Amino acid sequence: MSAAVDQPGVADFDWSGVVDYSKRNWAEPPKTQYELPGVTVEDHLGVPVAVVPLWHSVVTATLTLPAGDREALRSAQRRLAAALAEVERVYPLNPGGILTQVAYGLSYFRNFLPKALVDEHFPKSTLAGSEGEPAIIDSIRFPKDPQDAQLEDNDIVFHFKSDYRGHIEQVIGALFRPGEQVLNGLPAENAYVGDLFTITSLRHGFAGHGLPKVIGQRLGIPGAEHVPDGAMLFMGFSSSHVHGLAQGNLPSFETLPGYTDVTVDDYFAGGTAMHLSRIGIDLAKWYELGSKDRLSRVFHPRRTEGAEVLSPDQSPATVTFEEQRDRDVAETGVIGHNEQMQFLSRLSEDTTTAYGEKLPRGTVMFLRQDFNTVENPFAFSSAGRIDPTPRAGVHFVGMGPSAQYYEKLRLQMDSVDHQKRYNMPDANLGFTGFLQTTHRQNLLLPPRAHRSFPLAELG
Repeated sequence: MSAAVDQPGVADFDWSGVVDYSKRNWAEPPKTQYELPGVTVEDHLGVPVAVVPLWHSVVTATLTLPAGDREALRSAQRRLAAALAEVERVYPLNPGGILTQVAYGLSYFRNFLPKALVDEHFPKSTLAGSEGEPAIIDSIRFPKDPQDAQLEDNDIVFHFKSDYRGHIEQVIGALFRPGEQVLNGLPAENAYVGDLFTITSLRHGFAGHGLPKVIGQRLGIPGAEHVPDGAMLFMGFSSSHVHGLAQGNLPSFETLPGYTDVTVDDYFAGGTAMHLSRIGIDLAKWYELGSKDRLSRVFHPRRTEGAEVLSPDQSPATVTFEEQRDRDVAETGVIGHNEQMQFLSRLSEDTTTAYGEKLPRGTVMFLRQDFNTVENPFAFSSAGRIDPTPRAGVHFVGMGPSAQYYEKLRLQMDSVDHQKRYNMPDANLGFTGFLQTTHRQNLLLPPRAHRSFPLAELG
């Protein structure tokens, strides 16, 4: 017998884990799912801009589990947790590997969990006018939405992000396609969970590196030739300004006072209300406007940056609150997208968070992770509504402390009252008149610790 066998602990050594590639660029996983380890920041003429992952995919699905079968749900919880762990053993938790978010629709909580359990733990709104309501509510059609915009009811939504499209394709294959699959060239062993789901849509896209113009022109999308070189989004301006995105855990249910009843020790602390929508863009109509008019409609009519500036400053000092917004409309007849909503998307006064962090007035509290698409509307849809003609669009993913908060924010984007009061044409009302929303859903994005079928282990 080899002497090595008698050595203490040798029999317990995990030889299968000797090489752990995910630890090469290891980062402490955040409590939240929406914070993205490894995202870097670059300087755009003095303005800090986050370098977000280049490629994105969203997978929406319903569950195949029998409603009310608690043991089947617990088994599914264990399997999905193991599958996601296997993915993260192969790919580092950063844009060079893969970043995964898993969110849940109201149908999951309504159909697969006991009502008493959900009532006990589900976040409740404390906003005036909605006190006691669940902090995730069914999405609505907003005033400027088409009447045929679909209000979706998916049980579960996966959002994958990486600088390498192949990483996303392999992870989707390993998780959802039966048969032999690989993760980073290695055999996928326990990643398959596709039998738990019926996929309802596949949504793919990109953000950054000048891809909107390159891909748009290659596909012959009208107006794409006018997209500025290097623009990260089809409409030209950068969307990942550090000062325009909520930092740290600000979008979480519990962090800011006055939105929900969640405390720092609750089950869903570190979770957030997530909105998912797909929006088509009329690029040709948008670029009929001059650069100054586009700048005014994205920000406000007082901005003076030239056409070459794609990342105008969005620091707290630039924030427009209600009084200035109303003066802009009265004096120019134009209201910018940012100023439509900044009095809600930014803190209106100095604030101390539930974690003791002191934040100045003007700090942004809403987080966007939107990305471009040329699908019409998706790469795959179980509803069958796929147009082969490429179209510029955006898959919008946004996070805030409650769905009620998002609803208030989004209603300001349509600004129906302002439009009536000042007799404004749609073309002067931010950029809503250039968009067409086709799909919407509100979801709960749980904290990372409960990303696999939340609440299934309780009761």
